[in-house]
Amino acid sequence: MGDKQDSLDHEFANYTTCHGASRIANAKNRPHMALWTLIFLAAFGLCTWQIVDRFQNYFAYRTGTEINVQLESELDFPAVTICNFNRIRASGVTQRDLTYLWTAMYAPVMMGNPEAVQAYVNSVDWDAFNVSTELLEDFPGYVRRNGFVLNEDTLAQCTWRGVECTAQNFTHVFTEYGNCWTFNSDKNSPLKQTSPGAGNGLKLIMDVQTEEYTEDPLLGNLEYGLIFQVHDQHEPPRPELVGTAVAPGSHTYASTFQTHVKNQPTPWGQCDQNKGRNHLKYYDKYTLPGCLLECRAELVASVCKCTPMYYPGDMDYCTPLNLTACGIPTLATFLKENNEFDACGCTVPCEYTSYSSQVSYAGYPSDRAARFYETTFNYSSGYMSKNVVLLDVYYHELRSTTYEQFKAVDESGLISDVGGQVGFFIGVSVITLFEFLEYLIMKFSAFFLFSRKSSITKPNKDGLKVNNAVVFENTAAEYAEKKESTELSTIQTKPNGEKAATLEMT
Repeated sequence: MGDKQDSLDHEFANYTTCHGASRIANAKNRPHMALWTLIFLAAFGLCTWQIVDRFQNYFAYRTGTEINVQLESELDFPAVTICNFNRIRASGVTQRDLTYLWTAMYAPVMMGNPEAVQAYVNSVDWDAFNVSTELLEDFPGYVRRNGFVLNEDTLAQCTWRGVECTAQNFTHVFTEYGNCWTFNSDKNSPLKQTSPGAGNGLKLIMDVQTEEYTEDPLLGNLEYGLIFQVHDQHEPPRPELVGTAVAPGSHTYASTFQTHVKNQPTPWGQCDQNKGRNHLKYYDKYTLPGCLLECRAELVASVCKCTPMYYPGDMDYCTPLNLTACGIPTLATFLKENNEFDACGCTVPCEYTSYSSQVSYAGYPSDRAARFYETTFNYSSGYMSKNVVLLDVYYHELRSTTYEQFKAVDESGLISDVGGQVGFFIGVSVITLFEFLEYLIMKFSAFFLFSRKSSITKPNKDGLKVNNAVVFENTAAEYAEKKESTELSTIQTKPNGEKAATLEMT
């Protein structure tokens, strides 16, 4: 058994493609064997260190970003949402309604302490305001009718790629600014810009109607003008976070850029591949703003049993007093105590399109333009400087930029790294692994067969004496038989005269 195992070891050391094994097996003397053993162990140690480093590098989940810029013949135009800093128009409401709104909705925001807000709500005699029934029973409808409206009075001129457009080309949406209006909101067939430059996109002349402003100088918006946001059609607008302000009396150029982003899923990136279409309840495509809005809506609905009009939901909308007493304090406490992204489970999408604008301004109108507008729209020069906005949204070039996140080390790269290390240091390849597997099979097979043969033939102590006796008797019988056979053969072959003598001697 030992000789056979040693033979297998020696044979494997000679035919394996692993470097150094044959040198050790065929060493001429002990110093020679010791030298090659040290060389092999040193190479094996360095190889192990490098392999561990390669695995650590892989499990660090590092990423890189590939940037691809593509010139296009046409580009999908973004949705453009426009809001007014004034939330309620003075001409549509009574002074009692305005006082109630400022007392109920905006004054408590200055407190910040939910307990102080609740004490404030309990201390006010709300019935004494004697406000309109519409304000109490249908607050979204009240804001829709009395907030910022888009009609022939506010939308003096609208053109898309030089073709006239009207207020009918805009859709209404509620935000924290009240009424807002979105151009090109169709998700299935968005408009396309085919020529770059100002005037080839959306061009608006709008009247902000500063005489209609009801914003309180202490509690409301201090600015006057418009705020707009360019965004993807699948993304709900949030101008209070990412909007761009536009001042009256200026020509605003919004040069827009389209960017596609592709993120890696966890653990390399932060996106979740399971969050795609139909993941959100009220939006057909997953977006980060949509996820956050739904989370806030569910939070307020679960506590206050109503939904703010600027959040999605199918519950009854909150009244101004509901928002003051419950909605705003609940949301403020949640945001103070939690990380909104973690608490809501909202991650960046794996793939989405975003838009950004580079804004520049020019004086508007010129003296000659002022005389023209005075004749055409009955706007005086002084009125235009305080009320009229000229907004130009366009692509300055038909170019899309794609940012694609990729794994710095992927699975094939890890295999290549490990294979390169073991091949460089000790010459091991996939063939070598099969050689080693074959050697192990032969080694265990030889050991198993020898163990089985030994278990069959190995006797106990008592059985040894019996077996020895039997063997002795069998040997003696065989010897006698052979001797007799030899004598008979001798008798047959010798002359007759010697036969008797041979028998007598026997």
